[in-house]
Amino acid sequence: MPTTIIQLLGFDGPNLHSPQPGVFLKLRSDKNRARRVKDALKDGAQGAGMVMGYLAVDSATDDDGGYIITASFTTPTPAIGVELGRYIVVGLNAQEAGDQDWDAEGPLWDLQKRRRAEALPLAALQLIAEAAARAIPSLIRADGQVQLGYGARGWAFDPRSGAREGRRYVDRVSAGEIGVVSPASIEVSAASTSVPAAVEVPWERLGPIPIIAVAGGAARDIAAHLIAATLQAHGQATGLAEAADFAATRDLLATPATAIAIIGLDAAGIAQRGVAFERCAFSAVSDLPEALPVAVSSREELARVLGVPMLLTDQAGRVALNADVPEIAALAEYAPCPIIYISTAEQNQLVGFHRAQGGQALFVRDGTVIAANGASEQPILAATLPPHELPGALAGLALLWALGLTWEQLKVKS
Repeated sequence: MPTTIIQLLGFDGPNLHSPQPGVFLKLRSDKNRARRVKDALKDGAQGAGMVMGYLAVDSATDDDGGYIITASFTTPTPAIGVELGRYIVVGLNAQEAGDQDWDAEGPLWDLQKRRRAEALPLAALQLIAEAAARAIPSLIRADGQVQLGYGARGWAFDPRSGAREGRRYVDRVSAGEIGVVSPASIEVSAASTSVPAAVEVPWERLGPIPIIAVAGGAARDIAAHLIAATLQAHGQATGLAEAADFAATRDLLATPATAIAIIGLDAAGIAQRGVAFERCAFSAVSDLPEALPVAVSSREELARVLGVPMLLTDQAGRVALNADVPEIAALAEYAPCPIIYISTAEQNQLVGFHRAQGGQALFVRDGTVIAANGASEQPILAATLPPHELPGALAGLALLWALGLTWEQLKVKS
């Protein structure tokens, strides 16, 4: 039986498997070829001149007596890493079949040429590295321009000409969509240095903007919309992306009018490509979608996928978790910041235990939403929304509370 690909994903940003761009490969084979897969990936990356890090390969038997082999690695060129994954599977099968005509060198040479052609010019990389040293995030926009900073604190230039607005540079690896740029994702093209070294960058006004990320199912966009509408009513220049995949998130972060980004993250987008930012100020996991995305095998895995933005939340921030969904509640042990639990149940033991330790919660009792800080309670409003909308409203209120808005500012009467 030949080795076959079950799943092959290229991530352009933080994902379920790593906080960096990379590749995940899952194979089925009649023999335990984990060692051969690992060696083939290492040799192939070297042959293509591709940067590879944190390579991990594991194997386990399946119900049919065969083997499931998984491999993951980080790389600044995930689209090329995906092609490398396909290449090594073809090679394994050719070797197993004794195919003497299979060309092992040609595809690697093609990948190497492709990598070199798509590498950013040295001068652009120098600006990205300078931005990283100043804690300024970077991204490559859909139009091919490199942007330093996000939203209203962003500034873009054409990496091929150095102009703010210039000719289009398209990344052919992923149809014009490279993701988050970090020091680990820079690759030098010795042949391309057209960006002037003396580009005047307005460093003093560049930087990140607050990102509030909500992941979940039907309740997700209710929360995101509530947060955005409330902040806009208080005069904040807020940008909103609902049901956002990687591209939509990146586009919002590239919008000059955005001072605060509110993002309702699509589960399938996170599962298949990762997220388009490396840090957020606040986050929530409101609920689980009813259907599993193509790249997800269980509700537990789905919750972990939705928890990726939680892992990126600033330690000084807050994360709101739905205590009524066991798979979501299980994420709490990985939270890098304090938790606000939300619950629509009359009594939730997890909420009670959390409050006993001085934690915050927003829950429903006798038809009324209660805000609790440890043993202290405050009735907020009547819980009149339909049951399927209530988790979203609670998640939105919890993050607005975390942002420092009082219930009076929210115009909610007890």
